[in-house]
Amino acid sequence: MNQTAVVAFVLAGGLILLGGVTGWFQIRGLRVLAARQHVPSDEFAYLRRRGRRRLAVGGLLVVIGALIAGAYLSGLEPNIDALTQADPNAPPPDPENPAPKKEMTPDQKRLVRVWGAYWTAVVVLVFLVMGLAFADALATRRYAVQQYQLIREDHEAKLRRDLAVYRAQKEANRGGRGGNRLGLGTDDTPPFE
Repeated sequence: MNQTAVVAFVLAGGLILLGGVTGWFQIRGLRVLAARQHVPSDEFAYLRRRGRRRLAVGGLLVVIGALIAGAYLSGLEPNIDALTQADPNAPPPDPENPAPKKEMTPDQKRLVRVWGAYWTAVVVLVFLVMGLAFADALATRRYAVQQYQLIREDHEAKLRRDLAVYRAQKEANRGGRGGNRLGLGTDDTPPFE
C-alpha cells in the first residue's frame, strides 16, 4: 500500500467518523426537540430545520468518506496509477525525435471516464456540504438577528412603560395635593385613606 492510499484511508476514516458522530448528535437532538413541550413555534421550526440540515451534512460526510475509501478498495485508483505510469521496458524518450502518442484501448478510455465521473461526484458532494454549511450559518445568523430584535423591542417596551409610570408618579406628586415626596397631604394623612 503506497503513501497516498494510507492518507486517503485516514481521510476517509476521519470523514466517516465525523459524519457518524455529527449524525448521531443531530438525531438525538431532534428526538429531544420532539419530546419537548412548550417550545415557541419559531424556535421549534428553526431547531428542526437546523437539525435536518446538519443531519444531511453528517450523512454526506459519511458518503464522501466511503467514496474516497471506495476509490482505493475497488482498485480504481491503482488502475489509473498503472495507466499513467511509463512502461519500464520502453526506451528513454528522444527529444529530437519524439515518439507518437500511445493510443488508449476502449477499456482504458472507459476507465478514465469512470474515474473522472467518480471524482466529479465526490467534488460535487463536497460543494454540497459546503453549501449546506453556508445555509446553516445564514439561517443561524438570521434567527439570531430576529431574536435580538425581539429582545430589544421587549426591552424598549419595558423602558417606555417604566418611564410612563415614573412620569405619572412624578405628575401625581407635583400636582393637586401640594404634597411632598412621600405623597402625604398637608394634614399628614396618607392620600389613600
